Amino acid sequence: MSETEAARSEELPLLAVIGAAGLCGTHVLEAAKHAQVRVRAVVHSPAGRERVAALGADEIVEADLEEPDSVRSALKGAELVFMIPPPFHPEEDVLATSALKAAEQAGARKFVYLSVFHPHTPELHHHMRKANAEAAVHESNLDWTILQPSMFAQIVLSTWGQAPAGAVHVPFDVHHEFSLIDLRDLAEVGVKIAAEQGHDAATYELAGPSIALSEAIGLAGRARGVELEATTVDWAEATLPPGVAASPSQATDMRAMWQYYDRRGHRGNSNVLRMLLGREPASFEQAAAAFAARG
Repeated sequence: MSETEAARSEELPLLAVIGAAGLCGTHVLEAAKHAQVRVRAVVHSPAGRERVAALGADEIVEADLEEPDSVRSALKGAELVFMIPPPFHPEEDVLATSALKAAEQAGARKFVYLSVFHPHTPELHHHMRKANAEAAVHESNLDWTILQPSMFAQIVLSTWGQAPAGAVHVPFDVHHEFSLIDLRDLAEVGVKIAAEQGHDAATYELAGPSIALSEAIGLAGRARGVELEATTVDWAEATLPPGVAASPSQATDMRAMWQYYDRRGHRGNSNVLRMLLGREPASFEQAAAAFAARG
């Protein structure tokens, strides 16, 4: 890097991405390569550091969200903070509020919080924790923006779309429609909002295009060159993911989510996402093709 390039780099605002090593965080780091920001990836462990090492962050630091001092240290000097909380964490609202305070104390200017689609849903405790976190964000003196994304297309692709050819068991009615957002779109919007002016005190509901889950799983299979047929199984008897099964709180929350989805699906409107992208959101078929191409 030349002296001129180094000086220009130092003039760019520093964006700290909390949760950078997760599924969403890695997409945010990819999107940030194309923005006028420097990027600090905030990860939880050495394994997280390894996952993000090749993604182009200017800095990588470790912090434990349960230790406010480490978070405050990780955010020192960052003007912009993008928080991606750990999914299904039983104290997500506490961790988010603590990270928000750390951002304030570290001198940040803007805080972007990744919430969830329809947070005020009493049946879904993990959604209600996000609603509590949103309330804390509303009280902040920082410039803040809340993002409320729908289900990630990549969750469907990694959970069911990678199954062997044949029947794919899903713990809720596969004929219901879901609004599935491509994480590439979510990351693009998130970085844009963090980096540019004009989004203070905004809450954006970001819904991807709606599709029946049975159709989505079929498309996921075809992108891989196999036939997948989604079939509904009893949400109360379905096998939980290993990490979730080990936590009574997370297991309860996931089964409640499956029960909720079994009744109604989870649909929304893509207008806000379309407006922020300045183009049509990616379809599930496009997400599936890109996912298959990445291997």
